[in-house]
Amino acid sequence: MKEFDREVKQEVWERRLSILETCLGASIMHYMHDDNVTEVMVNPDGKLWLDTIDKGFQKTAVIMDPEDTKRIIYIIADLSGQVIDLKMDPSLQANIPESRLFANCRFQAELPPIVMAPSFNIRKHSKVVITLEDYVRQGTMTENQRQVILNAIHGKKNIIAAGGTGSGKTTLLNAILAEISSLDERVVTIEDTKELKCTAENYVGLSTTDTVDMDNLLRKTLRLSPNRIVVGEVRGKEALTLIDAWSTGHRGGCSTVHSDNAYDTLFRLEDLVSRVSVSSQQAGIARAIDVIVYIERRAVSRVIAEVLSIDGWDRDARDYITHRLDDVKITADL
Repeated sequence: MKEFDREVKQEVWERRLSILETCLGASIMHYMHDDNVTEVMVNPDGKLWLDTIDKGFQKTAVIMDPEDTKRIIYIIADLSGQVIDLKMDPSLQANIPESRLFANCRFQAELPPIVMAPSFNIRKHSKVVITLEDYVRQGTMTENQRQVILNAIHGKKNIIAAGGTGSGKTTLLNAILAEISSLDERVVTIEDTKELKCTAENYVGLSTTDTVDMDNLLRKTLRLSPNRIVVGEVRGKEALTLIDAWSTGHRGGCSTVHSDNAYDTLFRLEDLVSRVSVSSQQAGIARAIDVIVYIERRAVSRVIAEVLSIDGWDRDARDYITHRLDDVKITADL
């Protein structure tokens, strides 16, 4: 009986995938398999846009029918086990599970009345790891910035990859993680969406569930004897736990934070910590964070705008002591 149920569920799953493949059409399916495309977007006017690694936003000639767009949204809701309530919240945020069609992706959709017509974004989880050398070749960072980041990695500095939404923070984090993976160290990663690519031989990857959050996983990580702790994104109460871990012997980790500039990242961390701590944590943040690499999205490209060193907390001036690392020519010191 159980085997029969599994077969029925698999048959239903495959039928839904076939419907999704038909609705997406050949063009979107092509872009979903194009490693240069990081995001596929359908606007309310039906126009299909892409976000690409090399040229940023690109408009295609494809125009989606609103009914097909709506059908895609409801199929994704079905595949992810969600129900859309048009009265309470006419939108959908989901992770598209990995299937025969493509790897798992983030999906965000809106439906009327909050938009004129159905629209959605599919953010792909890139299979390709862009290295620091690739960033230099693309013009995203200078050779000097690459050397600064390499020295920070090999010097076991705690690094934050910061930037705005869609700036490429996770891609940058994976480039840093690729260098960490080449070292003979035990690496533990924590994330809520499986986007990190770690090739270290001694590696443990942890992911959140409906009942186990980032903070819980981070506390468990401290008992796994990690040399390096890598957190996909800090955006909640786990910020305090991470700062405690990074400032008490677990050096050489990295993570991402949403912020407007490198210096603002420190205040963003203060905001996150203040949600669970009544005491000021500026000195702790200054001890825990060594380097902030800020990546910025521009019209047709992404660029490393700044690499900032955090040197301490000035109690008298009540300000962070910082200086730019990429202002001075750095030579290899690995």
